[in-house]
Amino acid sequence: MKTGIELIAEERAKIFASRGKLEGACNMVARAEMLVEFSSITSKTDEAIRLLAEAGARIAAEIDRLNTLAK
Repeated sequence: MKTGIELIAEERAKIFASRGKLEGACNMVARAEMLVEFSSITSKTDEAIRLLAEAGARIAAEIDRLNTLAK
């Protein structure tokens, strides 16, 4: 199983390539929270991990974008 940082890095690479934005990150975290809280099914936990990795990647990409603007 990959670590959280490995999953976020993979998603970030996809987002960077597609010039994605921060949009939807909060919704992804909320959906992941609901999946974990209300389901003990492994596939739902896997989906929650995927959502959190993508949200983290979007956040990291936005931080990088803002740091670039500041320079």
